[in-house]
Amino acid sequence: MNAERLHSIALALRQELSSKNTISTLESLVSALQAIVQSSNTNTQQNLVNSRDGFYAVVTNTPTDSFTPAWRQILNEMGGEELFGKNLKQGVQQILADNQMTPGVAHQQIQAILTKLQEFKNALDQLATAFAHLRIGSEKLAPGEAEITLLIPREAVHDKLEEFTEELEEMEFILNTFSEVATGQKDDLRIRSVSSSGLMLFLMASPAFAAVVAKVVDFVVGQYKKILEIKKLQLEIERLQLPDEISSRTKEHANTLMDAEIEKFTVVIVNEYHVGKNGERKNELTNAVRISLNKIANRIDRGFNFEVRIEPPKALAKDATGTGEITEAVQTIQAAAINMQYLKLEGPPILELPETTESGDGTKKHKRKSAKKDEAK
Repeated sequence: MNAERLHSIALALRQELSSKNTISTLESLVSALQAIVQSSNTNTQQNLVNSRDGFYAVVTNTPTDSFTPAWRQILNEMGGEELFGKNLKQGVQQILADNQMTPGVAHQQIQAILTKLQEFKNALDQLATAFAHLRIGSEKLAPGEAEITLLIPREAVHDKLEEFTEELEEMEFILNTFSEVATGQKDDLRIRSVSSSGLMLFLMASPAFAAVVAKVVDFVVGQYKKILEIKKLQLEIERLQLPDEISSRTKEHANTLMDAEIEKFTVVIVNEYHVGKNGERKNELTNAVRISLNKIANRIDRGFNFEVRIEPPKALAKDATGTGEITEAVQTIQAAAINMQYLKLEGPPILELPETTESGDGTKKHKRKSAKKDEAK
């Protein structure tokens, strides 16, 4: 991760802890448990209920629950994923549920969480102070500026430069397909920053381009969530060692469902956003959009993440250039935000959507490289 982005995340975490009073409410819960251990009566029991409910309230629907996959991964690398929002709430809930008859044990375990959270808060404070002293700013988008983030799992490329490069070529094909739909031309895909820990790339994007990508990711993830139950069923089939035919049919059904929805959405996205006037090129782009959607779906199934964010502009004059485009882009990206949040996957991939057409559109470049190697032999 780069320092400026780490600074931004640290500031966001400090703000949540401060505005929500997370630590003080957790301290109240720990004190209430201690009082129960020392003397259980009507007053101490009611105080525990009030402290518990108060704590649950402040760790419900928190800003960190809406962190994007990229920010979520960085929070995990910082060692704080279990100390914020719904994860913290679930951890405390589980402890209380497991120790209803042993409040002393619950007190010890939640005290340990409190100590860890206090230490994490102290580290954030020290980090913010160090960044300020060293004059390292926080990475923020300018008003009206947009960014596309690509998160490529290390295991997907086996930590190999060649495979990583091949994936970047795939990303270039995908993104430039939607750039051409939105703006009429391919984008130069300028890099804002790179994170090596999780193979994350942060790319600059125009509002119109970013809005189309957000719309696409919103659609694909929305459809993918519908087949997660099928994926869970697939895991159960494998656990029970049922016949391979059942497993194959389950996979085929998931792919058929996704393929049908992508086919319909391809027409929608091209008709809604395509700005070019060349009818023949529009047909070619339609094929490229369908292949790109397949590529995105296959990769999301393998743990990749695509996300888009935009900084809402400050008040603009009504006649300011691009005002309508930026406003529309902000609305589209914000509406898609919920499907660009952290998506926890389990089990092996289930999607195998085609990534090429008969005409060769979308052919993976690494396949062409392999073919050349074979010819050389």
